[in-house]
Amino acid sequence: MRVFDHFSPVGEPCPVCKTRDDKPACLVGVDGTQDDGIMEAQQFHVDCLELMVKPLGADKIIYQLLKA
Repeated sequence: MRVFDHFSPVGEPCPVCKTRDDKPACLVGVDGTQDDGIMEAQQFHVDCLELMVKPLGADKIIYQLLKA
């Protein structure tokens, strides 16, 4: 995952914290928008993503932990 030094002030705020704070950001693809190798993406602050890995038999699943 590519990390950008700044959150773009243009467009939607971070879906987790609802701000456009100038912090490192990454793009996460929007499921179902793929078209010939191109897909829409949404910006997230890197520190807002709490990604976890869980063993699932011989496989693993990556999920986001959302804190209420």
